Amino acid sequence: MTLDIKEILNILPHRYPMLLIDRIIEMEPGKYVVAIKNVSINEPFFNGHFPDFPVMPGVLLVESMAQAGGALVLSGESLSGRVAFFTSMNHVKFRKPVVPGDQLRIEVELIRFGGSIAKISAKALVEGKVVCEGELMFTLTEVPSKPNIHPTASVHPSAILGKDVSIGPYSIVGKNVIIGDRTKLEAHVLIEKWTQIGDDCHIHFGAVIGSPPQDTKYEGEKSWVVMGDRNVIREYVTINRSTGKNNITKIGSDCLFLTNVHIAHNCELGDHVIIANATALGGHTIIEDYATIGGITGIHQFVRIGKGSMVGGFTGVYQDIPPFMLCEGNPAYVRGINAIGLKRLGMSVKQVSLMKKAFKLLYRTDLNTTQAVKEIKDFEHELPELEQLVSFLKADTIRGITKKIPDPITDIDPSK
Repeated sequence: MTLDIKEILNILPHRYPMLLIDRIIEMEPGKYVVAIKNVSINEPFFNGHFPDFPVMPGVLLVESMAQAGGALVLSGESLSGRVAFFTSMNHVKFRKPVVPGDQLRIEVELIRFGGSIAKISAKALVEGKVVCEGELMFTLTEVPSKPNIHPTASVHPSAILGKDVSIGPYSIVGKNVIIGDRTKLEAHVLIEKWTQIGDDCHIHFGAVIGSPPQDTKYEGEKSWVVMGDRNVIREYVTINRSTGKNNITKIGSDCLFLTNVHIAHNCELGDHVIIANATALGGHTIIEDYATIGGITGIHQFVRIGKGSMVGGFTGVYQDIPPFMLCEGNPAYVRGINAIGLKRLGMSVKQVSLMKKAFKLLYRTDLNTTQAVKEIKDFEHELPELEQLVSFLKADTIRGITKKIPDPITDIDPSK
């Protein structure tokens, strides 16, 4: 098997003046390769090494052997697009100077190849005599792809863009922004400074992420928005960075925020959170994993919304919503358990029944929250989610726990 220069260029990433093999005259994939390098006085390195006694630098002899080995390893279709990087050189010896007019014959044998590591034994010869030899080891890695940036987009030089990132028309990426692999920004998206976005996110038209907090206490200090992976951010969503030096507005992974959602400063959202259209979160809101928030809902600052809970549309949330509960209204009241959400989380009929029992103790008896928690603890060992519920109820709270629905018979003052 032989390869001409065009075929070599399809395998190796090297280009002038660093491509140091001209032709492969013999190769058996996975075993060995023989390559040729014609050394000319026109080589750029001879201008300085050395003008009065031109000698090919030893490091370039080693590089030529490595390139031949790279061509051997990377010639397989499964490794197309990879790059070989040096990790070590052992037993390298230089036997004789190489000068203009010499033709290098580079013989490489593959010693070991597994995973992303390859080891070769190589030697370079001139007129049958060894001029350099040694063992080389390198690792194979994927070629970083260039981001797809629309000509009308603006990306600050300090921004770090991952593999296959796409930046749409008229979008702006500010300084010190980090965007993960395969994340896509549609048109007119603004990502302001000190924002970190994970892999595989999709941010739609007009979204603004990392803008300064709408908070009179903010004085321009460095703070962040940090977002996980696989999030879908629909049109005109706004997410503010935090108030307080080095504080973070944190978004988990696998979330979906629909059009016109606003997430204020210092909020913390878990994974798999869904927030419907035109919902606004006040500062320092905490939303745990798998919570669902209906549209046109307002959530007061410092409110906590527990795991697996659901808040109905048009709701005003002023106090904490315990995990796995269903609430709605303005003001919000807990109406029951989020039965559909519990089934989606994989709970059995018996487990849902236990959660319903806990709900009744909290919201359908005369027990206060502390008394109800004591009752729930008697059977919390039967369902791990009950332990999460108890932990949520016992944690410190700024806003308090959302109340039960007033009974129209016993809770209404007949004098009014």
